[in-house]
Amino acid sequence: MTLEKQSDCTVHKTTIESSDIEAQPTEDTVSSDLDPRSGFPAYTRYAVIVGCFVLQGLSCGVVNSWGVQRQYLAANVYAGETSKIRMLSYTGTLMFFSLYLWGMLAGWLAEVWSYRKLCFVGVLAMALGQLLASFCEEPWQLCLTEGALFGLGVGLVFGPSSAAPARWFKKRRGLATGLAVTGAGAGGLVIAPLTEFLVHRVGVEWSLRVSATYIMVLGSIACYYTRVPFQDKTRSFSNFDWRAFGDLRFATNAGMVFLVVAGYIIPYAFLPEFWVAKGISSQTASVLIAVSNGASLLGRIITGFTADHFGVLNSLILGLGVTSLSCLLLWPFATNVCMGVVMSIFYGFGTGGYWALAPLVAAKLFGVDRLASISGVILTVSAAGSWAGSPVANAMLERPGHGSDFIAVSTYAGSLWLAAFVLALVNRTLYSKKIFSKV
Repeated sequence: MTLEKQSDCTVHKTTIESSDIEAQPTEDTVSSDLDPRSGFPAYTRYAVIVGCFVLQGLSCGVVNSWGVQRQYLAANVYAGETSKIRMLSYTGTLMFFSLYLWGMLAGWLAEVWSYRKLCFVGVLAMALGQLLASFCEEPWQLCLTEGALFGLGVGLVFGPSSAAPARWFKKRRGLATGLAVTGAGAGGLVIAPLTEFLVHRVGVEWSLRVSATYIMVLGSIACYYTRVPFQDKTRSFSNFDWRAFGDLRFATNAGMVFLVVAGYIIPYAFLPEFWVAKGISSQTASVLIAVSNGASLLGRIITGFTADHFGVLNSLILGLGVTSLSCLLLWPFATNVCMGVVMSIFYGFGTGGYWALAPLVAAKLFGVDRLASISGVILTVSAAGSWAGSPVANAMLERPGHGSDFIAVSTYAGSLWLAAFVLALVNRTLYSKKIFSKV
């Protein structure tokens, strides 16, 4: 019995993974009531949600708070050095690029090796990246440590911690995934103001060392609980199903994610600088970023809930529409604290909803059996989108006549989200042409 409508590319039914057990349960067994053969007590599924929540917070929270550190470095450490400030933008881009670049490898390793062990490797890379970055003096060194190495860790953690909760639930799959990925919003809500506080009190170096410490400690604990019910011991690197690449829905979904990747990081990277340019203090700007992350937290929970009741693809279209409008219509007018709060809430809510739905959309279109690997392939294919985001926006600000206007940046970000909205609408139509159906 299948849980979702399967695409043509998903024809081989495989078993679903755990960390210790070889078995071949049905999809109902895995996604609904826990099969006794799993060897796990019933509460394990809730511990998995908590573990994935923490991992999402530690990884995405730091990425989402990069703009706070970038603003401080640009204003205080590399002030007036245009080339070094430009290089700083590549650090954030590398973080985001690596998150997606390693998606295919992370998804496949999670399925053929271990979710838990892979996430621990990722946590180690994140902590080491932050620690080494604390000894860097030049922006290019930050690109290698905080950008590439930390980004590698995020890439190994993000996919598995997004996909694991869906493997334990059937009826409440959207809510379970939404709760887990709220960690990214919660992490940003805490880490953004914490970073702002630390860089001004103890400096960037010790701020990074504190970050490395809590990532290693909390991340190691969270990794222990990041697992799935069954491990398919027959899976190997040699039997990967490449037919997904021939599916039109796969190509459309990958294109949508490419655009989302390009547009997502732009506001988080440039809104702090935008608000400071408009006369808002850097401390208040960091609070506004925290507000956005808090709204993202709510968006993930609420959108996950609505996906269970109104359909995953329907909820996705609504979320992408809200996000594109927040960039196109709200950002240009967010020149004071009140409008900044409005912009932060709408953008955070919309983007949070997207991240809650991303693994659910993959499960809806391609089935749950190989969710980690299929999601990973889509992430890797769309990784180039990160280079179409922050670097392009930074180049726009460097052009004569733009200065601190930011209108070109906000329009560019909004256009990317609007194009993603169109592709989501196309995929929804390919799946079902019934306008009011729950899909």
